Amino acid sequence: MPYTKETLLPLVEELKQRNNYENIAATIQAGVDFLTGQSFEIPIFTEVAAAQPLGRFTALLQAPDLWNENDRLVLQLISSPVTWEACKDAFLKTLIPTLDLPGTSSSIVQRFSNFTNFLQQQGCTPEEIGSAMIDHSGHGNNYDLSPLKFSPLRKFLQDLIKSADHQTVSAYLQRWKAKGWNSLFYRLLAKGHPDKEAEYLDSIFRSTAHAAPLMKVMLQQNFTRFEPLIENAVAQWSSAAAFNNALSGYYLLAGHLPEKYLQKMIAAAYSFLDSDANDADNKENELAVKELLKHDLQNVVPYLQQHVAGKRSLHSGAFQAIADALQNEAVPLLLQALQNDYDARTVLPVLVQLDPKLYVDELWPFTLHSLKSVRSLVAPVLATHPQALEKAGELLQHKKADQRLTAVQILCRINTPEAHQILQATLHKEVNDDARDLMIETLGAGQSGSVEELVAAARKRNKLSKPLDRSIDETFFPPLYLLDGTVASADTVRFLLYRMSRAQGIKPDLEAKQLLQQVDRARSSTFGQYLFQLFLDSGSDTKLKYLLMIAAATSDDSLVVPLQTTVQHWIDTKKFKLMEIGVGALAMHGSHAALRAVEFFTRRYRTKKANVGLAAMAALQAAAEEQGVNVHELCDNIVPTFDFENRYKTFMIKDEVYYASLDQNFKPIFFNKKYKLLKSLPAAVAPATKESFKSLAKAIAEVVKIQAERFEQFLVMQRKWKVNQWKQMVQQSVILHLLATKILWAVFDENGQLINCFSYKEDGSMTDIADAPVFLPANAKISIAHPVYLESGVLQCWKQKFIAENITPVFPQLERPVAALVPEAALNTLVLDFEDLVMQTESFARHMEQKGWKLSEGMEGEYLYSWYKTNEEQQLEAIIEMSSIYQDDSFHYRLGSMYFVDKTKTSLRWFNNVDKEALDCLLPLKNVPPVFYSEAIMDLASNS
Repeated sequence: MPYTKETLLPLVEELKQRNNYENIAATIQAGVDFLTGQSFEIPIFTEVAAAQPLGRFTALLQAPDLWNENDRLVLQLISSPVTWEACKDAFLKTLIPTLDLPGTSSSIVQRFSNFTNFLQQQGCTPEEIGSAMIDHSGHGNNYDLSPLKFSPLRKFLQDLIKSADHQTVSAYLQRWKAKGWNSLFYRLLAKGHPDKEAEYLDSIFRSTAHAAPLMKVMLQQNFTRFEPLIENAVAQWSSAAAFNNALSGYYLLAGHLPEKYLQKMIAAAYSFLDSDANDADNKENELAVKELLKHDLQNVVPYLQQHVAGKRSLHSGAFQAIADALQNEAVPLLLQALQNDYDARTVLPVLVQLDPKLYVDELWPFTLHSLKSVRSLVAPVLATHPQALEKAGELLQHKKADQRLTAVQILCRINTPEAHQILQATLHKEVNDDARDLMIETLGAGQSGSVEELVAAARKRNKLSKPLDRSIDETFFPPLYLLDGTVASADTVRFLLYRMSRAQGIKPDLEAKQLLQQVDRARSSTFGQYLFQLFLDSGSDTKLKYLLMIAAATSDDSLVVPLQTTVQHWIDTKKFKLMEIGVGALAMHGSHAALRAVEFFTRRYRTKKANVGLAAMAALQAAAEEQGVNVHELCDNIVPTFDFENRYKTFMIKDEVYYASLDQNFKPIFFNKKYKLLKSLPAAVAPATKESFKSLAKAIAEVVKIQAERFEQFLVMQRKWKVNQWKQMVQQSVILHLLATKILWAVFDENGQLINCFSYKEDGSMTDIADAPVFLPANAKISIAHPVYLESGVLQCWKQKFIAENITPVFPQLERPVAALVPEAALNTLVLDFEDLVMQTESFARHMEQKGWKLSEGMEGEYLYSWYKTNEEQQLEAIIEMSSIYQDDSFHYRLGSMYFVDKTKTSLRWFNNVDKEALDCLLPLKNVPPVFYSEAIMDLASNS
């Protein structure tokens, strides 16, 4: 039976969201009418552009072996000549990946039969069908020369091409010579028709687009086999004066056989540098200079002097190669390049790596350069000049603001009392805000004077003569109260707006900070609330973000909930720039309640909408930096205390003092004034007090859940505390104190070696497995003990001890499954234990997200992905690759290789790189920290 309208509705609704839907609506409706049986006539078009929207309906097609009556309706819809021309690419892109889905032998045979029969009906030749399969498979966009690992599609293609007659093979070659390199076609051709391999490769080498990287791979794989073919191609390039290609080819050949090809490479390098093809953007320029400096130093130095004198092109990397090879002897050549108007942004970064005494006198004219980037480069070097103080002082009097800013950069870099004196004398006269900001950063806000002096100086510089923005009417502002009881003047408020508009990122401006520290936030909350609403009423214009920042910095906790709610709205409506500003404002508010809201966003969006989580984490880090602690310490400090002091909370019943505390299950328990435990609250307790303890119990349960998750994360990342930090952490909150009693702790020495394990008691004492007291060395580090570090006997004893002492863990620790690295795998970089395991997509994704992994998409055409888990503390990343396959009427994940990456060496991830083992950013498994290795392996093993 035909499709129902309800079946097609999601596709149509998706199309309606597109900007051009009005232009394609008639075509889409014609398709819907035919597929739903409203019309029995296939829509016919005379123009390809008009028919093209029907290609959207190919998304409805199943794998060809599953085609039913509805699928055949879609095929009929796109079969007329003009429509097929318009929809062919969409059809192939949709269907060809499904050819590789798992299935029985009979279903796979049926799949390819249905698919090829339909294409033949559309007039496609066997060569066109085979080439389309290769083109849309996603397997050939690399330099993989390894033998084919067969899948249904590859097996079909091998048989198809191997059985092709001479005429069809010629058609294949003609097409793929024109299309360029494709590793899948090459391997199929080499396997089925080895006599045609050289013809295809020769064509690819002549095209040069893929020549150099392909040559490199071929020579690495089999130098003897491919050398003659590559030598012939390179010689042809040289004869044709294609010297850049000849240089690349001879460079690769010389790497394997220098005695035969080194002199040819040197000749090609000089020929290229002298040719018209040489320009500064050509990477072979750098290669030529680097190799000549390495192999022909005596001749290339005078050659380069003439090259620079003639203002011939040099790549930026060539200048670096010159400095690397010649060191300080490169200075005259680099100065000559500057004098001959080579790009200073290219030459200066290289020059400043060398001894400044050799060139610093020549750099003063660059303080007048038109580009800020150039002036900023020379300023720190000029700060080392013997007369820098005097010359910078003179430059500070220049009439142009750009030059004064450069003078300030020099003086700030000098950073001596004499330089500070010059800056201080100019600070309140300088009208260029960039220069002033740099002065203030160097001098410190306290050197600028009192708030009154700052406001007066700003007024004198004409910075307060008019409102900062015409849309803001300051006359309606509520009063801004200061801690001395006075109300800030109109100029003081305008000064606050002016300086906060200068703030960078989510930190307050240094001069504004002086004023903000004097604000009475309790009395000024109406002022802050007004600015918050003013920002919203402006349409949340990001240019006015300083209003939101000032609102946060001048309000009490009454702003936290409205601001948090607004940030959540911005997240939900995908206004991510506003979200960044909003979480920054919460962080600037700085109260425990506000920081807990920011921390909540880091947890809630750790995996989904990860950009939100990252923005919240950046805000949290800024707040931590402002307080002089790290993020983890900040989060320790903002754990709610619920007014407990020394594990007790005081409350009154009919003028009598009572105390509340928490039992081992974090439930409130009650004592009288003699600290005798009561069975329950006294009957005389006021209803409001009784209700408050019910609410308290719920709030504590939520905090315990959050902190238990944090501490499990600390176990995984192996957070280490200094002894004093750890003692402060477990003592500052009744919740953290009780949590600490349910955890086995480990003591490490300064070399990271495990010394001992201990349990923490309610009375603050610490005991080892034998109940002996444990004393912590001053230079020790404390961590949550991970079972991977414990011998099985010791681990079993601790398990029994926890049972005997009735200790109920709040997260899996001692019972945690572990994966220890076996010695024979120590040097491996790839974990292959999970390859080809098939997982149900939704449940696996849910499991991985719960374990802190994130999904990163890879190659779209092949449904390739990876999940990755990051250890920020140690800058490591675990990656498991996978592909999406269709099985049992739904999509599943098929797992692939797993590996560990040193994030300091790369920012990339790989999805189908066959040469992973050659990448130096991949860690041998023996270099992966045992806990990170164990956790990553068990995350996967526990769901397989």
